[in-house]
Amino acid sequence: MSSDLPLTAPFRGGRAVALGLLIVAAFTVAGCFSVLLRYEIIGTGYLPRGAVTILLALLVVTGLLRVLVKRRGLGRKEVLLIFGMLMAMATIPGQDFAQHVYLNQLGVVYYATPEVAKPQLYLEGLNPDLVPSKNRRDPIVRWAFEGVPPGGQVPWGQWVRPLLVWTPFYFALYWVILCASALLAHRWEDQEKVLYPLTAVPAELVGPDGRPWSSLLRNRLLWLCFLVPVAIYVVKGLHTYFPTVPDIDLQRQGAALFAEGPARVFNYLPLHLYPEMIGIAYLLSAEVGFSLWFFFWLRLIETFLRESVGLTANHYDFFAFQTAGGYAVLSVALLWSARRYLEAAFRGGLRAIAGRGEAADPLHKTAAPGLILGLVFIVWWCAKVGMSVTWATAMYVSFVLVSLVVARVICEAGMFLYSSPFRLNELLFDLGGVKRMGAQNVTLMTMTSWAETRGTAAMTMPSVFMGFKLGTLGGTDRRLMFWSMYAGIVVSILASHVSCLYVIYNWSVPKLGWWPRGSALSATNTLARILESPHDMTVGNWTSLAGGAGLTLLLVAMRQRFLWWPWHPLGFVAWLGWPIDRYWLSIFIGWLAKVAVVRFAGYKAFAHYRPAAFGLILGVCFILTVWLGIHMFVPGPPLLIE
Repeated sequence: MSSDLPLTAPFRGGRAVALGLLIVAAFTVAGCFSVLLRYEIIGTGYLPRGAVTILLALLVVTGLLRVLVKRRGLGRKEVLLIFGMLMAMATIPGQDFAQHVYLNQLGVVYYATPEVAKPQLYLEGLNPDLVPSKNRRDPIVRWAFEGVPPGGQVPWGQWVRPLLVWTPFYFALYWVILCASALLAHRWEDQEKVLYPLTAVPAELVGPDGRPWSSLLRNRLLWLCFLVPVAIYVVKGLHTYFPTVPDIDLQRQGAALFAEGPARVFNYLPLHLYPEMIGIAYLLSAEVGFSLWFFFWLRLIETFLRESVGLTANHYDFFAFQTAGGYAVLSVALLWSARRYLEAAFRGGLRAIAGRGEAADPLHKTAAPGLILGLVFIVWWCAKVGMSVTWATAMYVSFVLVSLVVARVICEAGMFLYSSPFRLNELLFDLGGVKRMGAQNVTLMTMTSWAETRGTAAMTMPSVFMGFKLGTLGGTDRRLMFWSMYAGIVVSILASHVSCLYVIYNWSVPKLGWWPRGSALSATNTLARILESPHDMTVGNWTSLAGGAGLTLLLVAMRQRFLWWPWHPLGFVAWLGWPIDRYWLSIFIGWLAKVAVVRFAGYKAFAHYRPAAFGLILGVCFILTVWLGIHMFVPGPPLLIE
């Protein structure tokens, strides 16, 4: 390396933020096209695959600049800042925003028919400002599903009003997420010493200033393990174009071992292999890795016992209400343990605003009043469009609590994909009673849930917590990290508005990918089902709720009192849903590898083999992003359905 380059590159926050916003905009456009047209998601996971590939590209470019033209390129702080921005907005051009909000706003109008959802169920009383039109034959609705006629154009003008109404709500929702995260991030990092396993990947890939690549990227074991998933997915990708190339099936299921009886619950076990999750599980603490796969099996055993005593129906409800009880206790436990810290944070932040002192963390000056004002605005907005203040408050206070638990699962247990196994709005419908709440509240709570709240794969709060952790690891001011992540989210939402509407009208719903193609109909069917056939809480539901709460309380208490206690409460709340069904085997393999290495070779050997875990993670992220890019120009089916 040339000696005339200083070892420490100056940190140019403005340059990093500007470049980050450009990358965010491009990432969003690519993500919207990909998710809508092929249901391939560039931002999949809490370690977004597309973002990891961009990180590798930034490191390569920086290294080449230093070696070839003797320019410093981006420093460590700048690269980690950009990656944090990408993490914070990665769910927006995907399953938890772009895929749902526009299609569903059109769908509740287009499918308001006697055959699907009678208009009098919800449409007649719906605030007209929330949808582009309440007339299903209006071109702005009809063209989205039946195609724009020759000479027609995207009806941008008619979308202005609903977007102007909805966008402040979206901005406020993500603002609340950032403020809530900012209040607790410092405590989780410095006082509770949360592991943040996923942040180890970008933090250890980015070398110190003055060195283009970290020592990790020069490790041969990393690149050897990198090649394993790359080779597998190259073969799988070629198979989709050339069927004579043999496929490598990583998503298998077990055999039908039992012909009859309650043991049938063990038939067709999902035996999926995810190399990246094997790598992540190797990096986890042993107790967390053990608890994740243990509670998956405990759920199966409970199902077996229920079948054995003749309880053969509603298994999912039984477990979902247990999990909801666990969420309630765990969220309270997290807040209770941090009560003095939060009291000081709010007091310091509000005093700083009033000019009567300084906050211990300067970011609390923004986050403490920001959280309160953000929630107040959301409730006010909901009331203005017709929702009850009571139910708006219940929904969005609950949303913060649910997001907090999900964040803890990700920041401590490192699940690649995970969200609450229940839809928050539908849980509130069960607890409050649909008839008591009324059709208008149910409809509006459903419509607002399409952005983030219904989270089916990932939620934003965990990514924001990890963004703050990356800022700490990079030495970036927390306030700069906060505003950079929020700016990225704002840009992503605005870019989604344009990109998604362009795709929807230029291709039309029947030509979209298999999941987006059915999203609007599914959402409308779900809303109609809830309104026409509401679910009443039973004694069994309340018992499950109380049982889950009690078990979680026991797990929390035992973990606090006994260091040897092996069952982590996060394993219990993560025991239900499609992510753990798919990941359990990979988690078991990664956990077993770690335990075996530590047991027979010691912690020094564990550290020696860590690059292998990074190689598996990077290889999957890289090759799936490459195939996603290829599919934009040479259409093909996604290699992985998630």
